[in-house]
Amino acid sequence: MVCPECGGEYRDGFFECTDCGVALVEQLPAPAAEPTASDLVTVVETADPAEIAFVESLFLEEGIPYFKKGESIQDLFALGRIGVNVVTGPVLIQVPREHAEAATQLLEDVPTEVEAEADSLPESE
Repeated sequence: MVCPECGGEYRDGFFECTDCGVALVEQLPAPAAEPTASDLVTVVETADPAEIAFVESLFLEEGIPYFKKGESIQDLFALGRIGVNVVTGPVLIQVPREHAEAATQLLEDVPTEVEAEADSLPESE
């Protein structure tokens, strides 16, 4: 018997984890397989750290899993965070294929800077 919360193992005759207070199971479920590169869709290409952080916050809030490709290598070469690194290219933000439509729609719904400024201006008479 195994606790599904903490992974604690118990011998037969125990039905509840003494630490977590949850019901024990015969065995833990198999871990979900990590998506392969062919299962991922690139939804953003950027070298702007602020844009990367903004997209991450959107995806975290909506529960969209994402992966960043090339972010850690940006700082290995000179001028890595000033514009696009000519050696490594932009950072790719990728999502599993089944979340691509939701991620794309979420990014399209974000007003651009020009739209936001236009909306904040008072209407002329």
